[in-house]
Amino acid sequence: MFSVKHLKTGLNTEFLGHEIKYLSEIHSTNDDAWKCFENCEPEGTLIITDHQIHGRGRRKSKWSAIPGKSLTFSFLLLPEMPLEKLELLPLLTGISIVQGIHSLTNIQVGLKWPNDIMINQKKMGGILIESRTGEHGLGIVVGIGLNINESENEIPQELQNQATSLYIYSGEEIDRELILTTILNQFENIYLQPWHDIVPLWEKYCIHQNDEVTFHNDDKFLRGKFQGITDSGHAQIQLNGKTEIFSSGMVTL
Repeated sequence: MFSVKHLKTGLNTEFLGHEIKYLSEIHSTNDDAWKCFENCEPEGTLIITDHQIHGRGRRKSKWSAIPGKSLTFSFLLLPEMPLEKLELLPLLTGISIVQGIHSLTNIQVGLKWPNDIMINQKKMGGILIESRTGEHGLGIVVGIGLNINESENEIPQELQNQATSLYIYSGEEIDRELILTTILNQFENIYLQPWHDIVPLWEKYCIHQNDEVTFHNDDKFLRGKFQGITDSGHAQIQLNGKTEIFSSGMVTL
């Protein structure tokens, strides 16, 4: 079972994770984070579960996780900044995950646009960020799911060619509480600083920078060269000798 006490031991944030709600089983950590927003709970409120029954990803996809082996959590932000700047939030989140994992384990994971966490060309995590405006202003929920200690036979068979975990990669079980602590510390550190380095940092960790990729956009599959991201975090893809910009879509390697 996840230990909130163990998590708090290494947490050195100003606001993130000061209020923690742990539930052994939950439908969706994002849904519970929105309840916190509606109830005017403080910024940085963190929702954690050992078993998320109806986790979801982008484009209405489902997020599958093994109880007690993965990290599934969400936290609430109440930002006072322009919405256009917040387009960089998925990139900032990805950077904090990469840097947090590396600082604890020395494992170098990478990023796939727009919000997949990758090891050896396989997905080990994802990010889902949602926003709403209510009577109390703007609320943002950052939802993260990471495969930590799953063995290969615990990954659904139909996903074994696409998904992995830190345990599968390293052969060692990893302390989930410490992983979460380092990610939260890193996230807040970047979040509270000027965001000038977000784009170059994300491109540094991108696993398909300047590579040929297949791009899925509006039910079309396009083949082109991924040339990085704009200052707003949009994908720049060279198609037939011309660089085009996409604010949404999915990259396939």
